[in-house]
Amino acid sequence: MLKSLLAILTVLLFTAISSSALVFGVDSSSLVPQATFAKAKSEGFTKVIIRGYQEACGVGGKVDPNFVPTYKNARAAGITNIDTYWFPCTGSGNTCKSFATQLAEIGDTFNANNMDIGTIWIDVELDFTICHNWNYGPAGNLKKAQELISAARASGFNFGIYSSPGEWASIFGSRSVILDNSVPLWFATYNGVQLL
Repeated sequence: MLKSLLAILTVLLFTAISSSALVFGVDSSSLVPQATFAKAKSEGFTKVIIRGYQEACGVGGKVDPNFVPTYKNARAAGITNIDTYWFPCTGSGNTCKSFATQLAEIGDTFNANNMDIGTIWIDVELDFTICHNWNYGPAGNLKKAQELISAARASGFNFGIYSSPGEWASIFGSRSVILDNSVPLWFATYNGVQLL
């Protein structure tokens, strides 16, 4: 069962900002059954981050159809520490909704389904296969990301940034580019080393 859990979910370690304690969590971009979340909880996982919004460049971005049912399954399994991640629609060849509209659609989903979401994680990563996002060049990407942060700040939601060292360098031209050091950073590493 645990192997199937790992096949469905990416295992993450989170540093809880307020308590400086490690939290074991999972993230999901697909529909996850209640039983899988129950197994994860029994294994010590206490946090879930569910993709709430897809870049869906053909329609300018959209709420992930698996978001609400996956959220309900996590809650039914007794997991209450739930965040979401927003994979925003970007890219010069795409007719994307404004960042404010994308965030409003997420917020409308929260309200319509009585969802208690802690943080919206802004997913900053490349998609070369379908949407060809983040294709403005390093300076243009930084400008677009700053617009994204401004929209997130104006929304009133708690938010943070999700990326990986490789994605960050590819998008902004360097790993040392600072987008906003006042918000939390969730970064993926696959070598077990917790350093950027």
